[in-house]
Amino acid sequence: MSKPKDSKTRKQAQRARDAALGIQRVEVRLSIREREQLETLRCTRAGAGDPYSADEYISTLLRRDWERWQQQQAELAKQTCPHCECSLPAGCGGAFKGQPECWHTQGDKTLAP
Repeated sequence: MSKPKDSKTRKQAQRARDAALGIQRVEVRLSIREREQLETLRCTRAGAGDPYSADEYISTLLRRDWERWQQQQAELAKQTCPHCECSLPAGCGGAFKGQPECWHTQGDKTLAP
């Protein structure tokens, strides 16, 4: 029977796996209210299973928002700016921003969460 690995060895192995996958740690500053919301949502959204970890929950939110962004881009790619008639979302790159007909004056706000 093999001897269990000590915590230092397990942590080194975890770091090696993370490095191989390109995983990096990101620090997030959350207020008390936001932390409470995170705790509630990660438990609730897991359903009957074990609660999501904070990492899993935030990663899921990121993937879902990415999918939404991809859909928005696909829809915009079918359109042109009413002012410069360039393809969206790039359009004129904001050269006419401020003019009411330019997509960058108001339309780009539709991409904001």
